[in-house]
Amino acid sequence: MNVLEVTDVKKKLGKREIIKGISFSVKEGEIFGFLGPNGAGKTTTIRMLVGLISANEGTISIMGYDIKKQRELALEKVGAVVENPELYSYLSGLENLMQIARIRKVPRAYVDEIVELVGLKDRINDTLRKYSLGMKQRLGLAAALLSKPKLLILDEPTNGLDPSGILDFRDIVRKAAKETQTSIFISSHILGEIQQLCDRVAFIDGGIIKSIESVNGNSEKEDFEIVNLVVQEQESCLEIIKSLNFISSINLKGNTINFKIEKGHIPELIFLLVDNKIHIEEVIKKQLELEERYMELVEGGLRA
Repeated sequence: MNVLEVTDVKKKLGKREIIKGISFSVKEGEIFGFLGPNGAGKTTTIRMLVGLISANEGTISIMGYDIKKQRELALEKVGAVVENPELYSYLSGLENLMQIARIRKVPRAYVDEIVELVGLKDRINDTLRKYSLGMKQRLGLAAALLSKPKLLILDEPTNGLDPSGILDFRDIVRKAAKETQTSIFISSHILGEIQQLCDRVAFIDGGIIKSIESVNGNSEKEDFEIVNLVVQEQESCLEIIKSLNFISSINLKGNTINFKIEKGHIPELIFLLVDNKIHIEEVIKKQLELEERYMELVEGGLRA
């Protein structure tokens, strides 16, 4: 089941088109990354997802409810943590959560359960002004989870955190997704964060989604594979593969020939090389690391 469906959404601010027809979906219990440089359209997309601004074209639905036509029903299924959670510094962590719990009619037992989940049990009675940034982020996450959202939106959630805080927050998010079956949409420009946390990722740049891929490298839009090839007759092999129209981006790294090949053509290539008496020592399909895919899709090509 798809908790979030975004279909051909466009958004203009003044005369400038910020979002240029994006489409994606988020499954139940999935951690979905939204990755792109500053100014790519991430924040504008999130503002539409939480109902702060409306799309000019296209539809956004949450749990089947159209955010324009059924705004309250759609947004009651959503929790969000932005960069700096807005909470009362003069209240304790627990008092902040109880304010929200009373409004949403959440029982105290569930508040305690969420406090345990985010790892604040020992500090929940301290005032917020005594909290570190990481603790404030945990409390913001707890506040967002109180309403039992089906979709949790995190906007640059680890900005300003030290490495230990990032690791802790990452573990908590994974635990929340697993234990509550909450779908999580996480927007970030930090490659490592997305690589370690997400199931799938959308690469956005200039208001356009360039690709949507599982983090292990399986693209939903690309129709090529990356191959590393080691042969004895390197020069002859290079001549052959350069003549083939289904191979591109050929690079020589030491004794390895690296290239893109259209999906389904690897067997054809191997038969061709064997027929030409090329001795193949190794052929490996390579999954691109997220950093490489980011450079390729957003920065215009792999760096040497």
